Amino acid sequence: MHIGQVLDTVFDDFVGWRPASGSLKPVHVANGVIRSLCGEVADVRRLHEFLVWWRKGKVADDERTFEALMAADGEGVYAGFTDHPTQLFEQARTYALGLLGGDHALFPTHDSSSFSLTCKQMVTRDHNDRHLGDFIAQTILGGSTLAEIIRSYADVTKPQDPITALAWPLLRGQSKRLEPGARRHRIKQPRTHQEYLTQMREAAECLATHERRQGNHLRALQRVVQFGSVAVLAHAQALAAGGRLDRRSPLLVAMSASRQSDIALASERSLDLTVRAFERWLADKLAERIAAGEPLVPEENPLPANTSHPKSVRATLSRIGVAEKGHGEPSDELVEGRMATYRRISEERESPAEILAHTLVDCYCRENKSGGPHPFLVGLARKVGLAYPHKQGAARNKRIRPTVLVLDMLVRACVPAGESVPIDVFLERLWDRFGLVVGGRRSEEWDDGETLARSGISLDYQDLVGNTEALIDELAAMGFARRYPDAVAFVGEGAL
Repeated sequence: MHIGQVLDTVFDDFVGWRPASGSLKPVHVANGVIRSLCGEVADVRRLHEFLVWWRKGKVADDERTFEALMAADGEGVYAGFTDHPTQLFEQARTYALGLLGGDHALFPTHDSSSFSLTCKQMVTRDHNDRHLGDFIAQTILGGSTLAEIIRSYADVTKPQDPITALAWPLLRGQSKRLEPGARRHRIKQPRTHQEYLTQMREAAECLATHERRQGNHLRALQRVVQFGSVAVLAHAQALAAGGRLDRRSPLLVAMSASRQSDIALASERSLDLTVRAFERWLADKLAERIAAGEPLVPEENPLPANTSHPKSVRATLSRIGVAEKGHGEPSDELVEGRMATYRRISEERESPAEILAHTLVDCYCRENKSGGPHPFLVGLARKVGLAYPHKQGAARNKRIRPTVLVLDMLVRACVPAGESVPIDVFLERLWDRFGLVVGGRRSEEWDDGETLARSGISLDYQDLVGNTEALIDELAAMGFARRYPDAVAFVGEGAL
């Protein structure tokens, strides 16, 4: 066993997806969702060899040059380039790569690649979605109307947009049906998750009322990926709260553009607190496995539950390999670092199983270079457009500040098509469905400021009101909100 494996059984049994990589991208989510919804994997070899001209190390592949592809072209796919210079072919290849490989998720083997897909004919076996595709498609969308709409949009028989038309001549391979449950891990769904699932399915049905009316299937595919990605972050919130949504660590939406504003700094802190709470929950679940004598890796011996003696602890931590390639034995320096973590946690907790579990999770998050819950969740939020800066940027900390496209999705997931609701109702649904707080909701039953304060985030009430006003201004500019006299505002398509 190596340190990168210690949480795999917890992920599979209690989470349903593996937040173990910082390189997850929206195209991976899209590929996994459509594969799971349609139950098929396409033959993408011709499209792949056209776009990916290199082999490992970005070295040109002699079997994918213009001459090699022309020589192997038995169906005349490239016949249009016969009487034109090679430069025209390379220009077309570069243009297509920019459209279908914009997220840099294409690699020398097609089974490890994910295209910026527009239909199910581009779905691959790539598993870099870390099981998010199955979780979103089967657990969140289930048999919903939205699932049926997205499935129908993905199942095209002729090009319906310019991008699909560009790739269509290369998408004639035979698709393969996936065996039911082939990639689904064992997932326990305790009753504490029901409230979360209810909220997600209500949001999915609400979003479906919009997708049923509009005909742009590319935007629909984009929105379902955004919805699923935000729902995954909300799932981490719900798990950390034991399924009690009223006990979630809130995510503060910061509409202010000022990086050093109190709202922005508080939003950064809310995101960090949310992920840290999720990591603690993972450690608690790991402690349960250790205390019960269950192995952390199948077919391996379980870790001793009572490791109260420093020598036995050191022996245990020394047997756990490193996360890097080869997974060799840890160095003396690394073991000493693990022991320092153990001694620190021993001062905070009493149960031997808990101390060992929290030590392992702390070491996992620190040593696992490929990523962990924090880079996974924050990276996904950033890449999908929920966390700012949305590009990598120089800023170390990220805050919750949705792009216009994500705000569009959130409104559609909270307000049915053709309707509008008062701003307080919209803010309430943002919290109920996605764990998002803006700050302006205050009544005898609820106070955003108090909700934030319970998580250790204190802000001036007027700053929170100003943050909500900034949100209304943004939604009004998008055509999704309208102000009325006496400080009344409505949100939704019907507001105008």
